[in-house]
Amino acid sequence: MTLDNIKEEIEKAKTVVILTHESPDGDAIGSSLAMYQALKQLGKDVDVVIPEHPRTFDFLPCANEIKKAGREDIQYDLGIALDCTDTNRLEGFEPWYDTAKTKISIDHHGTNAMFADYNYVDPVAPACAQILIVVLTSIGININKDIGTCILAGIITDTGGFKYEGVTTETFEFTANLLRLGVNVSEVYKKVLQVKTIANFELTKLAVNRMEFFENGKIAFTYITKMDEENVNAQPR
Repeated sequence: MTLDNIKEEIEKAKTVVILTHESPDGDAIGSSLAMYQALKQLGKDVDVVIPEHPRTFDFLPCANEIKKAGREDIQYDLGIALDCTDTNRLEGFEPWYDTAKTKISIDHHGTNAMFADYNYVDPVAPACAQILIVVLTSIGININKDIGTCILAGIITDTGGFKYEGVTTETFEFTANLLRLGVNVSEVYKKVLQVKTIANFELTKLAVNRMEFFENGKIAFTYITKMDEENVNAQPR
């Protein structure tokens, strides 16, 4: 059984690297930080590598411990890819995953390429973070307030604040349990979905001004460029 294999590989590993997809969203970042804290709880030597991420998620516990690159002086015992359909989406930082002795993928996309040694993919789950609750519980992790906050950020991001069709009864049950742990659901919701930087507003204004409509208003098209992001200082850190 895959969960048993994942538990065994995590228990064996001394060094672990956690990676996620390029242009990471709240689910990717929240899941990565939740797994990072869980493995630290187990006493693992672990790195979470996300070369660039939106400053919106700097409020998450341990966000200041994210690294832009993995270590060059070791071969990681275990590489864990989260919320990622294939290694191409790891883009320029996949070497640390490719060279890991054992590879695990945890994801919720039905298009997952099953690229790891052990793949735990649940396409019914609305967020990778929701799957992590099952995974972390199965390996004996104490899901505390900090881990729960990261998980909730992922769930809120990928469910659009619980409004998308993929939301399940388990989504609300898990969220209720996170509330019991002291996770501030309304605060996480505000920071993930409602807090906007000046750069965000500037980009939105550009996108609205460039909007074009086709097929009698049924199709809308707009765009922003890399230069636009640079001009409004919207680059992730």
